[in-house]
Amino acid sequence: MNINIQAPIVIRSRTIREPLPLEAPDIAIAFHDEDSLGLIPVNETYAPLTVDLKVWEAAEEDYTYQLYWNGERHGPEKLIAATDQPGDPLTLEVPVELLLEGRHSLKYRTYSPDADSENFSDEFPVIIDRTAPGKPLLAALQFPVEVQNGLTAAELERLGGKLEVQVAGYTGMAKHDVIHTFWGDVAGPTAVVDEDDMGLNKVVFDFSKEFLESIDTGSHVVKYRVIDRAGNTSDDSVETTITLLLEEVPDNYPAPIVDVSVGGLIDYAEAKLGVMIDIPQYPGASAFDEIVLYWGDDSPMLPVQLPPGNEGEDVVLSLRVPFETIATKPVGEVSITYTVTRNNQLSGTSLPAVVDIFLTLPVPVPTTAPIVQGTSLQNPNKDDNFIDEDDYEFNSRAIVAWTSEFKINDDIHLSWGDQQRLQWYQIKEEDVAASKDLIIPIANSIMKAQGTGSEIPVRYTVTREGNPNPTLSPIQKVTVRSKEDLPGGPGGVDGPVFKLNPSGFISQSVAPNGTDGLILPYTNIAQNQRLSFTFKGFDDDGNPIDAATVTASRELDDQDVINGYAFHVPYITLRTICRGYCEAYVRIDPAPGSNQSAVTSKVTRVPVEMRESSEPYCTI
Repeated sequence: MNINIQAPIVIRSRTIREPLPLEAPDIAIAFHDEDSLGLIPVNETYAPLTVDLKVWEAAEEDYTYQLYWNGERHGPEKLIAATDQPGDPLTLEVPVELLLEGRHSLKYRTYSPDADSENFSDEFPVIIDRTAPGKPLLAALQFPVEVQNGLTAAELERLGGKLEVQVAGYTGMAKHDVIHTFWGDVAGPTAVVDEDDMGLNKVVFDFSKEFLESIDTGSHVVKYRVIDRAGNTSDDSVETTITLLLEEVPDNYPAPIVDVSVGGLIDYAEAKLGVMIDIPQYPGASAFDEIVLYWGDDSPMLPVQLPPGNEGEDVVLSLRVPFETIATKPVGEVSITYTVTRNNQLSGTSLPAVVDIFLTLPVPVPTTAPIVQGTSLQNPNKDDNFIDEDDYEFNSRAIVAWTSEFKINDDIHLSWGDQQRLQWYQIKEEDVAASKDLIIPIANSIMKAQGTGSEIPVRYTVTREGNPNPTLSPIQKVTVRSKEDLPGGPGGVDGPVFKLNPSGFISQSVAPNGTDGLILPYTNIAQNQRLSFTFKGFDDDGNPIDAATVTASRELDDQDVINGYAFHVPYITLRTICRGYCEAYVRIDPAPGSNQSAVTSKVTRVPVEMRESSEPYCTI
């Protein structure tokens, strides 16, 4: 006999009232993947949407079902027929007028008339997107620098036989966007935005060699447009003009001729004066050909047109290469070539002329520009290369990075904009011993002689006795501001002006409908400055009244600059103060891109008496 005692299995009573869940409806033409669940193609939103559902298990004849959209019932209640069986298909419709842009909740409602019972299905999300990507505009395609003067077959080969382009991130960029490119009237490759593109905020794809070779030689407009997954099509992007020169171009035009007076070596003195280069007669020379001289492989000069009448001369053009260009390659051999472009197409490249360059400098060119700092102790600004209104009244200082190439008695000269300070500092024995960055004062007079500005170029030059060649540091762009540049100038901005009665109060007689705080035109007022107005009320004992606070803002337009701007304080606010006083001021934020900083006006304080002579106290 089995004596093991088993625990009984408890089965929950079937009489417990628990409605069966209703399966969510569906829209067949909607996207159903995780990325775009419920997204409706935009071309499907101009007719009613068909909603699919099934006869639910508990349905009986004369039960009804109805569209439940965004928490509200819409459309007719449809009847369950005697022939309808659980699982049979049913349909509802979402009318066009409900298909507004945005996210929506789609359900259906079931109703049992005998039981007066309603239930709601699970939700199917619906997304209506009618906004085209790329607003307000799509930036131009980003091409490699090799195409800026036309793309040759040799350049394309160096690029690996393909032209890699980038589409910068744009407004509304989303996974599954399709980017269609156009080379003139020819449809180019497409790219589909994926998760990696979203992370990089750009899309990278290629124009293949085969595709480019199918395009006619010459200049073409290249652009793209974006179609998002809903089918919204963007405007065309900003266009880029690209010249294809994939046909073989002569690369053996006669080499340029270097001024014979410099010999085979160009020294500093010769380079300082500039070096003459002659362009000899080349095959097919024609008036208005554009000739670009290259000083090294990556230093093109500005194009020069061949003057009419010169095309038959032995030397068709003479050019002077300035010192700044020569100094880009201070030591070693330099290959000098030229290219000829006709009708925006490259027609030939020359053989090289090779010269030696040797420009001896006291020290190698510094890799860092001087760092400029202010020295005021009042409201000190710790930003490098920024001289604020307080710093402007004192000497500043520069930090010059130390290099072991500095020698005792080397002279350092300062250039501050157009101002020069020769022998600004001389390297001392203790400087060499310490080998630390130099901290050198900058006289206030040199800053004030130059004045204020947002990008004042500052650099230093190193010279050494017996060596005429100066070493120039990189340029540091320094922002300098003075109180004269601020809104209101040195005197600041006056506070708001209110209309007062003869006794100097804001009262019923001057403010029957509220009052205006007028900001009068001030020094350095400008369009697009933003005024932020604050009005605060206080009772007669000086306690602030929270309910009597008004704030407002205004971006100034051209008329405000002439007339000023008045901020309105409602009557109810003044009655809330009743008897007391108010304080008002504005904060002025600079226009975007200006050289100003934000300032706050003076505070206007005026008494308030809003009672009539017969009122013992104010009623609101």
